[in-house]
Amino acid sequence: MVLAVDVMGFENPIDEAIKACRDFVRKNKDVTIILVGKKESIIKHLKKNDEFEILDAKDEIKMDDNPLFIRNKKESSMYKAVELVANDKADGVLSAGNTSCYVAITYMLLKRFNKISKVAFMPWIPTRYKKGFNMLDCGANKIVNQNDLVDFAIMADLYNKKVRKIKNPKIGLINLGTEDQKGLDYLIEANKILKNTKEINYVGFIEPRYLLEEIVDVAIADGFTGNITLKTLEGTAKSISNALKDEFKKPWNFLGFVLSMCALLSLKKKFDYKNNAGAFVVGLQKIALKTHGSADYKQFYSSLRMLRDTVKSNIINDFKEKFN
Repeated sequence: MVLAVDVMGFENPIDEAIKACRDFVRKNKDVTIILVGKKESIIKHLKKNDEFEILDAKDEIKMDDNPLFIRNKKESSMYKAVELVANDKADGVLSAGNTSCYVAITYMLLKRFNKISKVAFMPWIPTRYKKGFNMLDCGANKIVNQNDLVDFAIMADLYNKKVRKIKNPKIGLINLGTEDQKGLDYLIEANKILKNTKEINYVGFIEPRYLLEEIVDVAIADGFTGNITLKTLEGTAKSISNALKDEFKKPWNFLGFVLSMCALLSLKKKFDYKNNAGAFVVGLQKIALKTHGSADYKQFYSSLRMLRDTVKSNIINDFKEKFN
C-alpha cells in the first residue's frame, strides 16, 4: 500500500508530519509513504534509517490561498500529492492544508462518482460509549439540497457496513427538533425521502445535544451545520478538560484529583479528537483524507491509521457499484 502525504501548508512545523509518518511505517510494514513537499525542508528532518520516497514540490498552498487559482499551483505539494493518487502511483492521499483548495483539487483530479453532485467530509467522533459515530458533511460544502443529503446517508451507510462492520447502522439527520414539520425546507424534504429509502436504517431527525449519547451511527448535515457542530463538540470537550484542570490545581481538591485520576485520564483519552483526526472525503472515485490545519504528530498519526483502514477495505468498489 502506497500513501501520499502532503507535508506542507499547515500551521505546525513540518517535523510533526514526518515523525508521524516515520512511526506509522515502522508499525505498519505493509505501508510505504511518499512525502510530498520542498525536498530541502524534508531532508532536514529525516534520520539515517528513514526509507521514504520524496516527491519534490517547489510551491506550497497557503492557508489563505483562493481555490479559484489552484490551476496556477500545479507545482504545489498539495496538487502533486493528489496527482499521485489520480495517476495510480499512490492508493490514498492525506493533507492538513487549505480545506477549500483541497476540495477543489480532489474534485478536479480524483473526480466524483457519476451519480453524486457533492462530496462530503466524514470524520469519526467519539461518544459516551464505545462505537462513536460518523458525521457528514463537516465542511466540504456550504450549500446542499435534499438529494445531496440522501446521497451522504447512503454513502455513509455503505462505509459503516464495510469499514466499521456495523450490520444495520442507524442514520439520523441533524435538525433543531425531531418533529417532521420543523426545520428548513430542504431538511423537511430530505427527511421525507430518507424515510422512504428502504436500503438504509433511517431513524429521523436528531438534535445535536444527544449526539454524544450514541443515538446514531451516522449523523447527516450540510457542511456549514456539520462543521459548526464538530467544532462545538471539540471546543466543549477541551473547555471541560481545562476547567477540571483549574479546579484540581486548588489545594483543597488535590485529594479528589488523586482518587479520580484514572477515571479522568480515561475520559480525556476517550474524547480527545486528536486520536481520530482524519475526515474521509466521501464521493470521490479515489481515496483522499483531510486532517486539521493545526494538525500535530498525534493527529497525523491517527489520520494515517484511518487512511490505511479505508484503503484496505476496498470501499471504493462498493461506491462505484452504487453511484457510477
